[in-house]
Amino acid sequence: MAAEKRYRELVRLSYLILPGDGSREVRLALARRIVDRNLPRRPVSGRTYFEARQRVLRQSLHPSRRLRIRLVPWQRGLPAAVPGNPALAALEPGERVTYVLRRVAKLRRYIVRDLLVDLGVGDPQTLLTRVEEMPDLDVLAPVNVGKRRRFRRSRVPLLVATALTCALVAAVEVEEHSHSVAAARATHHPTPAPVRPTKAPLPVPPAETVYWKGTLPAKGGAAELRCRRETLPDGTVRQAGILIVRKVRFVASECADGATGLWWKAPSQRWYYLAAARPGLQVKLAGVKRKGALAYVKGTKAKKTPLRKPVLTTVAVKAGGTT
Repeated sequence: MAAEKRYRELVRLSYLILPGDGSREVRLALARRIVDRNLPRRPVSGRTYFEARQRVLRQSLHPSRRLRIRLVPWQRGLPAAVPGNPALAALEPGERVTYVLRRVAKLRRYIVRDLLVDLGVGDPQTLLTRVEEMPDLDVLAPVNVGKRRRFRRSRVPLLVATALTCALVAAVEVEEHSHSVAAARATHHPTPAPVRPTKAPLPVPPAETVYWKGTLPAKGGAAELRCRRETLPDGTVRQAGILIVRKVRFVASECADGATGLWWKAPSQRWYYLAAARPGLQVKLAGVKRKGALAYVKGTKAKKTPLRKPVLTTVAVKAGGTT
């Protein structure tokens, strides 16, 4: 029971930390494979489990492409629905693993800091502070991750080894017989140039549209509110808002409908809800104030992000007025 519980916990962590490209089912199967490779099947001690967790986190943060080869066995028994979490997937790898460990797994700050150092993530203290100030991304982990595979001893490796041995013996005999013939034909039939394998198409680089650029309220300094549009290798389009303050990025709501917003904490420790829309549109909010194309609502002073999320609506803007 304890081994299965640890297996499910590690699979959920791996799934949330893995890059958000591709289908959700493949990502969950990939998480199961990573945990299968690193979590021992015998009863493990606390230290052994922590070492296995560290390997799972490292491989999930930067997964090898070879892990996707022959992934079918790990795709069996998957749930019918798997949560996508687009806002979490839009984070940078270091931000994503920090958010999952600190805000989802609820690990203590010093534990997350030590894990980030072991993973080679730069400036863990600044990253932790940034993640703790992020708004809640409403992350959902898979409820059912499937049962762990039961590996059985197979006779296939022995049969393959036997077949390879026979093939090598036959290849040596054929090579001795054909060496002279190949040398004679080389002068009349030059060896064709090797065919280079074609490279896989590169992913489409993300495009960002600036919704607003200016100075934040409450002496918050210069900032930009953008919409990031990214086309994944499977053709899926992901759009998420991003607030950039002094080169620090904060994830905002999805901007597929042309508007995005988020709660931002000013230097005065007061929360402000910031929102903007693409050129040609204007955000409508109750009790809103404006700084150019930026609409903002003054909140309260609190340590945690306010739970209330205003509903964004937009209207078209023309040179002669608003319609």
